Parts: sequence; C-alpha cells; structure tokens
Amino acid sequence: MSMKSPIVLGLSVLALLVGAVGCAKGSSGTTGGSGTASGGHPGSGGSAGSGGNTTSGSGGNTTSGSGGNTTSGSGGNTTTGAGGSTATGTGGATGASGGTTGTGGATGAGGAGGAAVVQKDCVTKTVVMNPIFMNFENYNGMVTVDQYATAFGGTTLNTGNAYTGIYGYPEADGTTPPTMSILAGHPPSMWAGSEQLAATIYGMGGGVWMGCADASAYKGISFWVRGTSGKGTFTFIMSMESTQLPSGTNSAGGGTCPGVKATCVDPQMTNIPLTQDWAQVTIMWSDFTPGLSGTTSVVPNGDNIVGMAWSVPLNFQPDPTQPADAGYVPVPETLVFNIDDITFVQ
Repeated sequence: MSMKSPIVLGLSVLALLVGAVGCAKGSSGTTGGSGTASGGHPGSGGSAGSGGNTTSGSGGNTTSGSGGNTTSGSGGNTTTGAGGSTATGTGGATGASGGTTGTGGATGAGGAGGAAVVQKDCVTKTVVMNPIFMNFENYNGMVTVDQYATAFGGTTLNTGNAYTGIYGYPEADGTTPPTMSILAGHPPSMWAGSEQLAATIYGMGGGVWMGCADASAYKGISFWVRGTSGKGTFTFIMSMESTQLPSGTNSAGGGTCPGVKATCVDPQMTNIPLTQDWAQVTIMWSDFTPGLSGTTSVVPNGDNIVGMAWSVPLNFQPDPTQPADAGYVPVPETLVFNIDDITFVQ
C-alpha cells in the first residue's frame, strides 16, 4: 500500500464531515412560522324554536250553562271543558310548547399555533451586490466567535439581508473541537478568523455558515490565509444547494441532492499551499473540481452557494508496529488556520 491511500482516506472523511456540518451550519436557518393562526369562526346560534300550537286562555268550545259555541282566545284545538248543558266544563290541558329553543352552534376551535416553516436552503437567496463578503472588520472584541455574525450582499460593506460567520468542528464525535477566535488580520486588516486544534486522527476542519447567495456576477473567490498543516496544504470547499442532502429531520428542508453522502459531493480545490506567512489564494469557478448531485456533475458558477469550508490534514507515516506498507498512522500535530478578506473576484 502506498502513502497516498490513507491520506486520501483522511481527506475523504474530512470532506464528508465538512459536507454534513456545512449544511447544518451553513445554512441561513429555518424560517420561523408566521405566528399563531387566528381562531376558528364561532358557530352561530341555532334559531329559537317558536312555540307551536300552544294555547292559553279559555280554550275553544267551552260552554257555560247551556253551552254555546263561543270561543275565547286564539288557542288552537285545546279545549277547556267538555262543554255541556249547564255544567261548567273542566278546562282542557294547555297545549305543550312547540319545538325547543335551538342550541347555539359550537364555537369554532382556535387555529393551531403557527408551525415553523421548513424550506429548502435557497428558497430565500441574496444577490451579492458588494464583492467583499467577510473581512471581520466590524468585530468589536466583545463577543465570542460563536456569537459573531456579519451581514453580506448589500451595496455597502457589512450590510444586507443575509448573515454569515465561521465555525469549526471536531475530528470525530466526542473529540475536542477546535479553539475558535478572531485575531490580528492580514495587514492592514485589524481582524481575521482563526481556529486551532491539537489533532491526532485526521486533521482539522472548519468553515463559513451563511444564507444562500447568488454570486454568479463574479468569476471566483479570493481570500488570505496562513497557518500550520501536517502536509503543508489545505482543501477549500464550496457548498451548494444541489450538492447538499435534504435535512435529516425534515426532507422539506436542506439541500436538493437526490443521492446519498457518497454521491452528494461539494466542489473543491485541493492541495492549496499553507504556510505561516500570509498568502492570497484566488480560485476561479472553473478551477474547482466539480461536485456531484447524485449522478449529475456540478460545476460551480457562484449561484446557490450555501457555505464554504476548509480541511487541514495531518501527515501520515508507516505504522512502526506493522510490516512495511501494511498500514499508516497519523502524526499528531497542532494545526492552525487563519482566514481573512474573503472577497468575490470581479
């Protein structure tokens, strides 16, 4: 087995981790519900039944004495007394009331509370009007990295209706995540994003979470980097809606890739040099290795971007406990990655 195999394996695992986390973090967030639905219309009360054939009064055909056919009252067909010659007849029973008063209709139940609206990543998309995407210069030193966010897309820097920030993730579940910070930037910049990790398994990963962006008016992306890598290189990944899987909790959200993890692959640029001195990196859309959306090749053009990410690998060496070429082990190292002045290329 050659040196190349475990390194490629390590990069592949990192890329998968980036894909999984990039969507969860990169996405702009699920839109909240529209509020509590208004209650149902109260049912209108039923009509009160009018008394039918109910009589009161002396009753018809009641006679006194010789009993004539004189009637008293308008009551229908209820008689008082049997009428007779001279006897005063016993009053007949008062007619029972007609239909009962209608029961009011049931009050409509209140509408269900507004549920969170689940949407695909790029249902809401920001057209980028300012090429400077993120330069950290509005950082005020008062918040931690996980609370830092800046707007993008507006014609004025750090304005717009979408937001972005940076994140890091551990080498594996249950391991220590990178230390994230905002430190001195590329001169004359005041600030830059930074992460650091004492890596022992594969390497370090991090990225940019963001709302969906349309940067198709630009030709590529540029940024400044410096750091420490086991191999002296890093990989930069461009996450797109079409290369991201749907949400694992609700398929109505997330990406639109119809495949599985192995066939939902973000476009990427590999083997980019990383040194301890600041260096500018420029990647045109055509420079990226195409991604995959199921069986479809995805060549980035700046549209439907939902995240950016990077992976900084460890170096690997032959396992001293195994015969030659029988296995490789990582060389533990503290990895560092700083990034600044992320800008779309005009």
